[in-house]
Amino acid sequence: MTGSPYTIKAGSTVLIIEDDIAFAELTSGTLQEHGFKAIGATSGQEAMELLSATIPSLIILDYSLPDMTGIAILEQIADRGLSVPFIMVTGRDDALLAVQMMKTGACDYLLKDTSFLDRLPAAVLRTLHDAETRERLRRAEESLRQSETRLARAQKIARMGSWEWNPLTGDTYWSDELYRIFGFTPGEPHQVEMEWFINLINEADRPAFKKAITNAARQCQSFSLIYRIKSCNGDELVVNSQAEVECDSEGKAQLVSGTTLDITARIRAENEIQQLINYDPLTSLPNRTLLNDRLRHAIAQALRDRQMVGVLFLDLDRFKGINETLGHRAGDKLLKTIAKRLKACVRETDTLARIGGDEFAVVLMGVSNEEVITAITKKILGLISEPIYINGHEIYTTGSIGIAVYPMDGEDGPTLLKHADQAMYQAKERDGNNFQFFSSEMNIKVLERMMLENSMRKALEREDFFLLYQPQVDTRTGEIKGLEALLRWRHPDMGVIVPDKFIYLAEETGLIIPIGEWVLRTACFQAKAWQQQGFAPMRMAVNLSAKQFGQKNLDETIAAILLESGLDADRLELEITESTIMKNPDSNTRMLQKLKDMGISLAIDDFGTGYSSLSYLKHFPINRLKIDRMFVRDIANNPDDAAIVEIIISMAHTLKLSVTAEGVETRPLMEFLASRNCVEMQGYLFSRPVTAEEITTILGNGLKY
Repeated sequence: MTGSPYTIKAGSTVLIIEDDIAFAELTSGTLQEHGFKAIGATSGQEAMELLSATIPSLIILDYSLPDMTGIAILEQIADRGLSVPFIMVTGRDDALLAVQMMKTGACDYLLKDTSFLDRLPAAVLRTLHDAETRERLRRAEESLRQSETRLARAQKIARMGSWEWNPLTGDTYWSDELYRIFGFTPGEPHQVEMEWFINLINEADRPAFKKAITNAARQCQSFSLIYRIKSCNGDELVVNSQAEVECDSEGKAQLVSGTTLDITARIRAENEIQQLINYDPLTSLPNRTLLNDRLRHAIAQALRDRQMVGVLFLDLDRFKGINETLGHRAGDKLLKTIAKRLKACVRETDTLARIGGDEFAVVLMGVSNEEVITAITKKILGLISEPIYINGHEIYTTGSIGIAVYPMDGEDGPTLLKHADQAMYQAKERDGNNFQFFSSEMNIKVLERMMLENSMRKALEREDFFLLYQPQVDTRTGEIKGLEALLRWRHPDMGVIVPDKFIYLAEETGLIIPIGEWVLRTACFQAKAWQQQGFAPMRMAVNLSAKQFGQKNLDETIAAILLESGLDADRLELEITESTIMKNPDSNTRMLQKLKDMGISLAIDDFGTGYSSLSYLKHFPINRLKIDRMFVRDIANNPDDAAIVEIIISMAHTLKLSVTAEGVETRPLMEFLASRNCVEMQGYLFSRPVTAEEITTILGNGLKY
C-alpha cells in the first residue's frame, strides 16, 4: 500500500525488537522514510534495558528471539506497568499463534512476506491512530462517568424537574427546576397545559409520549420514557421522564406525578463514544470495526436470500506523491473528496468504509451477478479519475480495486477482505487505474513470491549472488573495450536464476538497493583486479535499476565504492533504461550531470524500446546508446528492424555518441552492423556471459570468433 494522511506526532519513536539485523535495518529504514524515529534491540534483555530509559510510542516485536519469546517480553513489560501498543511480527503463518498473540493484546499481526515493508508504514500509522483513538475513548468514558456522578449528586439535592398532572381536570404543575430545564422563567407561562407541552416534543417522539400518558390515565400504568424536546431558546434537549400514577378505590387515575431529567450531555457523550468506536474521524465513513460488523450481517443475509456479496478493496494510486508534494492537509482534502465521490457510487444498503490511509472498502449487498459488481466498479474508477481542485492545484488521481465475491471467494469477512486485498495488488501491478477479480491462482503466486523473497533476503548473507561478464568488442581490431557485469543468483533449491525472474521482486521490496550496491562494488573491484594483473584498463558496465537511480545519495554511494576499490571513474559505465530516466526527467538530469562530472560514462540501455526521442537525448549528458537485441536479431531478415537500427546508429553519430549493438550472435549480423559504421558489439558470437576466471583466460589468449 504505498502513503497515509494520519499525522505523525513529533518525536514518535518505534522500538524494533528483532534479532535478524538485516531485516531490522530494512524495517528501520522504511519507518525513517515515513518520518518515524527508530531504535532497535536484538534480544529481549536489550529491549528491557532500553525500556528502562525511554518509552516508545510503538513496539514492533519479533515473536522468536534468542533469549525469550515475544509473549515473555510482553509479560515483563506488563509487570513494569507499561502500556505500549505493539505489532507482532513472525515468519510463521500460524493462525493459532495469531489468535494467541491477539489475546496478549497485540494491535496487529504481520507476516514477513513479500509485502511486509509495503504494508508496514500503514500498519504502524493505523496502530498509532488506534492507540490515540483508544485514549480519546478512555477520556470520553471518564468524562461520561464524571457526568453521571454529577447527575446522581443533582438528583440527591432535588435538582431535577418535577411535575404533576390531573387527568380528570387537566390541571398541570411544573416545578421551578423543570421550567429552567426547558429554558423558561419559572411561572411563565403561569398555566401549563398538557397539549401545549406535547407540542414542544419532537414530532417523531410525540406518538410514544401520547401513548405513555394515555395509558397512565386510562390504565394507571407508570412509565419511563426518553424523548426529545425543543427548549425555549430553540435548542433540542433529550430528557428522561419517569411517572407514577395514584388511583382511587375503583382503579381510576387521580394523579400522574413524575420527574424529568435532562440527559442531553449523557446522550451526546454516548454518541461521541460510538462515533469514535465505529467511524473514521477524517471522512466520517465507517471504519474497519464497523465494516467487519456490516460485512458479517451482509453475509448472513446473502446466505438466507441465496445471493452474493461483493467486497471491493480500493487503494489510490500515487497518493504518497501527492502528500509529499502538496502536504498532508491537501492529502486530507483529497481523501474527503474521494469519500464523497464514492458515496455517490453506492446504494444506501451498501457499506462504504475507510480502513486506513488511502484505502477504502465497499460491501455491495444482495448482488445477483458479477456484471453488477463490474458496472459499479467501473463507475467508481471513472469518478475517481476526474480532476480534483485543491488549493489552486488541479490534481488527477486514479485507483486500483480488488474484488472478492461471497460465497465463491470466501465464506467469512476476513477471508473476503484478504482476497480482495490480494486482487488489488494484482490490479496495481498492471499500472493501476483498473480492477481485478480474485482468483485462486493468486494465492499460489503470493506463496511463491513469499518463498522467493524469504530466500532473497538471505542470499546476500549466504553469498548466493555472483557475477558473470560479457565482453564488448571493437570488431575492427578484435580488442575487448569493455565488459558488462551481469547478475546471477545461485538458489539452493531452484539452481541458477537469471535477473528477469527476481529483479522485479527486489525492486518491489527495496532489496534492490543492497543487491545493487553489491553488484557495483564487486564489479569495480574485479575491474581493478584485472588492471593489477597487467591487463589494459577496460570499461566496466553496470546496470542501474529504476529504484537504485532514484536514490537521493546515489552519487555519494558510487563515489565511495570507486574510492574503496581504487577504480578510476572513467573506467565505470552505468547503464540506465530510457523509461527510468523519463520518469522524473528534471531531477534525473541533475543526477546524470553529477555522475558525468565525476568522470563516469553513461549509457542508455535497451535503446529503441522506450521513448527514443531526439528531444531528450540532446539534453541528457549521456555517452553511449546500446541497441536492444530485439532489433538486432532480425535485421538480416526484417527490413523494418534493419531500418530502425540504421536510424539509431545515424542518430548516435549525429549526437556524437558511441553506440554498442547487443545480441550479435552470427557473423552476417556483425558484418551488417559494421557496414553501417557500428563497430562495437556484444553477443554470443564473441562470448557468452562467463565467470571472472574465464574472462582472465580470454584476456590472456585473445578472443576467437
